[in-house]
Amino acid sequence: MRRLIFTLFVVSIFLSTGFDFGDRIISNSNNSIKYIPDVMGNVNLLDNEGNMLVVHTDNPDSFPMYSGFPVNITSATTAEGGIFCNMDGDPELEIVYNTGLSVQARNLDGSSVPGWPKTLTQSADGAPSFGDIDGDGQGEIVVVSHGATVSSGGTIRAYELDGSNVTGFPINHGYCSRTPVLADLDNNGSMEIIVNKRATGVNELWVYKGDGTVYPGWPRSLSHVPGSSAAVGNIDNTGGPEIIMEAYDGIFAWHANGDSLPGFPYMLTNGDNTSYSSPVLVDVNGDNQKEIVFGTHGSSGGFVYILKNDGTVMPGWPKTTSQWVYGPPAVGYIDNDNILDVAVGDQVGSGSPADFVYAWNINGTALSGFPIGPVWAVNAQVILADIDNDNMTELIFDDNTSPPGRYLAYNHDATPVSGWPIEFTGSSFFSTPVLTDVNRDGILDIAGTGNEIVSQIVHIYLWNTGMPYNTSRMYNPVWQYNVQHTGEYNNRTLVNINTVSNQTPETFKLYQNYPNPFNPSTNIKFDITKSSNVRLTVYDMLGKEVKTLFAGDLNAGSYEYNFNAEGLTSGVYFYRLFANGETVGVNKMLLIK
Repeated sequence: MRRLIFTLFVVSIFLSTGFDFGDRIISNSNNSIKYIPDVMGNVNLLDNEGNMLVVHTDNPDSFPMYSGFPVNITSATTAEGGIFCNMDGDPELEIVYNTGLSVQARNLDGSSVPGWPKTLTQSADGAPSFGDIDGDGQGEIVVVSHGATVSSGGTIRAYELDGSNVTGFPINHGYCSRTPVLADLDNNGSMEIIVNKRATGVNELWVYKGDGTVYPGWPRSLSHVPGSSAAVGNIDNTGGPEIIMEAYDGIFAWHANGDSLPGFPYMLTNGDNTSYSSPVLVDVNGDNQKEIVFGTHGSSGGFVYILKNDGTVMPGWPKTTSQWVYGPPAVGYIDNDNILDVAVGDQVGSGSPADFVYAWNINGTALSGFPIGPVWAVNAQVILADIDNDNMTELIFDDNTSPPGRYLAYNHDATPVSGWPIEFTGSSFFSTPVLTDVNRDGILDIAGTGNEIVSQIVHIYLWNTGMPYNTSRMYNPVWQYNVQHTGEYNNRTLVNINTVSNQTPETFKLYQNYPNPFNPSTNIKFDITKSSNVRLTVYDMLGKEVKTLFAGDLNAGSYEYNFNAEGLTSGVYFYRLFANGETVGVNKMLLIK
């Protein structure tokens, strides 16, 4: 008879947990390893002989810390990470975290932003989101919260930056799990809110306008329980965007009006399921149509898929992992061959390290030195960024242990990064670190959380790495790529955006492209007055999105993008610049072939 090499007991944390079935703890000697079942209550474990068991369950740091941190929140837990945004008009960014029955907004010195924190009656789930949902030119903060069971309901809350409720909120939506996603589906300058819904016999995806009313064509039904957030982006080159969502047994894709895309839903056929691995959208083959990257789990381990926009699997995929995949895949340029790469971690509940971090290029070939491991369970999304000023991409991920909790970092060749890991009180359980430049000094800052599951204490940390903030190698500085959490990787080569000047401009500005008319390439220059999350997008005459040229964080300065329109037809196009979710400017350009 096989026996488990550890003792399993359940800790149900209904007061402040954001997870659907309660957090669990494996106890083995003096170590405690946190883990979470999938959305159907199943747990991935190893016995003493190394065999996988699927069990159904019942319901000191390396870098200097900013003064005022850590901030310790009681009766709390957190998941999927935080966000950064400018809430008060000063030069510094603020950081925002969901912490159980509160939403925390903190200044650089650890103090609360005026009007915050916000107290909730039910536990917040996932990360907060930030974007302009009501068209007032200012971003709002959106969170979801729910009770301990699917029958206990839940709400969608939207706050102005001063902490007041947005008109039309909160919405009594019902049980909604994971992180809300924000996207402008109709190109009217206001973002919609995309959330799932679970109830007895009800599995749906909903879309709301910024005034709290339901968006036309929604909700849409799912075939099984939803456990992840949606992804939003143009996957069929029709102007989009489309909405991609996982159910426990498949992948769904709809146009913004709620119509299904041909070939969807894609139903899983390898005996696997999806739970928390939200999809990522990326153009892997240069055809201006984004593919869908996602992870699954099953009785024999996990899979990582790349789906085309017709619902078929890309050649060379799926790839297998030893254990279950819970975190969304991460996409970026890990090595210097200018071929996109995919990274993901797996997880299993065990009494010793048994998990790995994998990396393949988009052709399905494993990168040299990978997988990394064994390590403890990797539940969250791997972060891809240059964190040591070598102009190469490193991989940063949660290490699901305590004490102490740790964020690990590895180089592109799978060797450990010097000066890491970062250690802290509590576990990094399901928490993606946040990478940004909080005080706009050009130095990389990292925010993260230590989650003490049993005592229900969340510690919010903010570290100064002392390393330059390299925007050209900052692929997913927050969970799911941006503070709207759309999961959309916007293709950019390593050299197509150039820094013209590091001097701080007086105003945000989008310049006329030159040359204009052009064939086939033109230059687009713009000024950024402070560190911002920037998006530069091209539209056709009908207002349909053609391509997002750049999306990511930029320091204050002047920049220039070389846009190659080789795949487009002659005609008039518009390009639009956003900074922190607000429109900077829109200009017209003429392509003549």
